[in-house]
Amino acid sequence: MKKIIIIVCIFLLAIFVFDRGYAQDMSLGKYSSMRIEKVGKLKGTLSQGMSIREMSGGVSIVLLSQEPHTPNMPIKADKMTFEWEEGRNSPALIRMEGKVYLEHPEGKLTAEKAVWDFKKEVVEFTGNPTLDSPKAQGLKGSKIIMDFKNNTIDIENLQADMIPLQIEGGGSEGRVETGLPLLAENDVSDWNGFVVELKKQGQAEGMTPGKYLLSKFDGDARSQFLSAPNDLILKRKQDLVKQINRLLRKPDFYNKEAWAKITLPANATELLKKGNLTAEEQVRLNRLLLQCAFPDVIKPL
Repeated sequence: MKKIIIIVCIFLLAIFVFDRGYAQDMSLGKYSSMRIEKVGKLKGTLSQGMSIREMSGGVSIVLLSQEPHTPNMPIKADKMTFEWEEGRNSPALIRMEGKVYLEHPEGKLTAEKAVWDFKKEVVEFTGNPTLDSPKAQGLKGSKIIMDFKNNTIDIENLQADMIPLQIEGGGSEGRVETGLPLLAENDVSDWNGFVVELKKQGQAEGMTPGKYLLSKFDGDARSQFLSAPNDLILKRKQDLVKQINRLLRKPDFYNKEAWAKITLPANATELLKKGNLTAEEQVRLNRLLLQCAFPDVIKPL
């Protein structure tokens, strides 16, 4: 008898909830409707159509998009409660409790609680929230907020197991291994200041040394650096050192437009004019250019 009741409820949902109007009004970024895969028990009202009030006993739904390249988004929780506003045919809030799971295209989120605000297009996760993705594993915090409208993720009291900032097979991380004047961790006097300034230059409107260098990062490393919280980058600064040292070996490290507003020292100017540099001379020139671009945080050779 219980199974029959559940089947009837789901059938009613198909009739009253997933009509065309509901799919249009129910919006979270690119997602316009949802499919119910499993509900242990459902409570709702039949006034002005079917309104879900509570789903419990193990809930599994999937957000659906009308855009062909947007993958479906599975969401699970032990219990979901729905809050409605007068005159609306979609919920204002969905509260999720117990073993909350959301599989976003960029990663998987787990938590004990989550609140999904349809008006703000925001999902707030609390209760040991964790984010895992190919780009960043074990991102933890006291609160994780996914903003679908602005396509951002905010994490409070951040901890992280791993975030890659360098490509596979990146350059050496220090001068000890190679004998070349590459960058070492202790060559940066203020790591937080360096990260802040590099991000600032990287997001500037005109060409800057930082923007040019970030354009030479491999595609994923550049986007990861610009979007990752500073605290996380500082915990993985060795990866950033490797990425920079890979560039310090390159003859195209210098760009005239990027360094146009920076006065270069005589030894750098002489090396630029010389051409056909040895490996040691090339790295030395590029270290001088890096120091000129970030004079307050990079120690001189």
